[in-house]
Amino acid sequence: MASGTIILPLPRCVRRRLQKWSRKTHDKVEFRRCQSILQWATGEKPGSIAQGLGCSVDTVYRTVRAFRKYGEAALVHRQSPGRPRKVTAEQEVALDQTLQQEPRKLGRNFSNWTAHQLARYLKLAVHAVTVLRHLWALGWRWRRPVQRIASPDPRYPAKVRYLKHLRRQARQGRIHLYYADEMDVALLPTISGRWMQLGHQTQIDTPGQNVKQYLFGAVNYVTGALLWVPWSNKNNAGFRQLLKQVLAYHAGETTQVVIVLDNYRIHKAKAVREWLCRHRSELRLYFLPTYAPRLNPIERVWRHFRRNVTDNYFFKTMVRLMRAVEAFLTDLAEAPATVLKIVA
Repeated sequence: MASGTIILPLPRCVRRRLQKWSRKTHDKVEFRRCQSILQWATGEKPGSIAQGLGCSVDTVYRTVRAFRKYGEAALVHRQSPGRPRKVTAEQEVALDQTLQQEPRKLGRNFSNWTAHQLARYLKLAVHAVTVLRHLWALGWRWRRPVQRIASPDPRYPAKVRYLKHLRRQARQGRIHLYYADEMDVALLPTISGRWMQLGHQTQIDTPGQNVKQYLFGAVNYVTGALLWVPWSNKNNAGFRQLLKQVLAYHAGETTQVVIVLDNYRIHKAKAVREWLCRHRSELRLYFLPTYAPRLNPIERVWRHFRRNVTDNYFFKTMVRLMRAVEAFLTDLAEAPATVLKIVA
């Protein structure tokens, strides 16, 4: 087709607008269209225009025809809407809600969802890979879960509700709420991940004979106050010493202290019960459901302690180890805000 078959009169005002548009636009398609019209109007051959703009001759012709038919509106680059979605927004919501439920609770005879099974359950006419893309967009990832002990306590829900009640009372200042527990401090180092050079495995020394001491600790749920007692044995005498320390910390106050702890036998020893009878107006104990350590925030304090003190380091003597224990806990107790972040 000869270039003379398309006559393109271009008024001066239109030419100036196209020149200005061509200079200021950041869209390469709009730039190419403006230049095609401007160069065509000056008598440039279609082949030369196409070569200079890096496009085909047919593109130049299509641009000129569209400009003659629709004017400057034809030069605007409009993004293509693309093909319709195969998974609608409502189906995405259903996908997210389904994955939050166990398959067996929905009457399925398997324990883990797969992309193929999700598509079949929701009647999605798409490939499993498409389901996977939507799961990633919804924030789901394939990970290995961790095991936890399921508490056999029949009163577990009621006890959890009462724990929430105690926390509300503590935040209102009606009680001092503590969580307490014991921890073994052994000369044998605990092992965890650490940085190592490629091809080299770090070796940690161990004692010829392991030696242990024990820590009785309590943390205030509201203030972050941290109290502890080192003791040679894990017995009710050490536990009673911790209780005395908690009462001494709140000496002269009328607010009752409530200590939440597990069902370890030393917490219910006869000597402990007798001591509590003498201090029933000052302090009382509340026992967690059986096998529910995740309900005790002081467990997180112990994990923080091990990561920073006993993990991957051999102290050689118990004296050195207990000095490090005392120094670390003293520094931690002086930063109650940090304690609260740990137990939160």
